[in-house]
Amino acid sequence: KNAEEKKRQKVAELAALQAQINPHFIYNALDAICWTAKIKKQPEIEKTVYALASFFRISLHKGENIITIDEEIKHVKSYLTIEQTRFPNKFTVEFDIDNTILHMNTIKIILQPLVENSIKHGFDNLDHIGTIKICGRRENDDIIFTVSDNGNGMDFDPLTMRHKSSFQSGYGIYNVQDRIVLEYGEGYGLSYNSTPGKGTIVTVKIKNQ
Repeated sequence: KNAEEKKRQKVAELAALQAQINPHFIYNALDAICWTAKIKKQPEIEKTVYALASFFRISLHKGENIITIDEEIKHVKSYLTIEQTRFPNKFTVEFDIDNTILHMNTIKIILQPLVENSIKHGFDNLDHIGTIKICGRRENDDIIFTVSDNGNGMDFDPLTMRHKSSFQSGYGIYNVQDRIVLEYGEGYGLSYNSTPGKGTIVTVKIKNQ
């Protein structure tokens, strides 16, 4: 009961933080910046600001927790547009998403933290250009996503390291794992397959609802 209560508290805290953000102010401000960039003929700035606006729009989503898979993928693409502007020669991205699942629902922001880990940790000090591949498919009554990279890899499972202080910072995967289990139940969530020097594959399993 204590564990369940802590999970519910985390969800409530996230909702409270989202409620404090005025989405109209953010959208209006970003729209003004975007139009200024357009007038000044700064297409890269315009593209990045547009991506940031889209990122916030889906992140906030009127405080709702459920979005379509299509929106989840758009959210990841917006994030990647911003990161590729920041690090233009650091990584490339491939998508392989079954079109038949795009209309289905998912809890939001379950892929972006995994992609962020690939960029921040997997590609740190990499001596070659990184590649991220994001796949999605239906498997019986479940939806399976994979986020794979050819980065540094690991010799441990980060999900087992959550109580180690050295692995707390930068790993939004614990939040993702907790929210998936809370929404879909035990048997759903993340699993890792990683090899040092080869890269990492993260599998995300959610229920098709």
